[in-house]
Amino acid sequence: MGSIIRIARHRSIARRDLPLELAAGDSDLWPIAALLWVASVALVTLTLAHHRAFDVEPTLALLCVAALPAAFVRSRRHRNPSHTVSQ
Repeated sequence: MGSIIRIARHRSIARRDLPLELAAGDSDLWPIAALLWVASVALVTLTLAHHRAFDVEPTLALLCVAALPAAFVRSRRHRNPSHTVSQ
């Protein structure tokens, strides 16, 4: 019994079609992360101002409020090891 799935030669990816240059880092994602952080701060603030219970969305927003700045600091330290905070 032959193979059920057969790969056609004309459907294969040629090596010249693959991108050779990859972006250095994820700096293009920081504006999106900043927008997510601002929206998360707004959601947490509104939840606290209206004395509502922290359901799933406000809890995730609070996690984003804390995690995104930590990720930003970590990526800055990873790119420039001499940029560490002295204790």
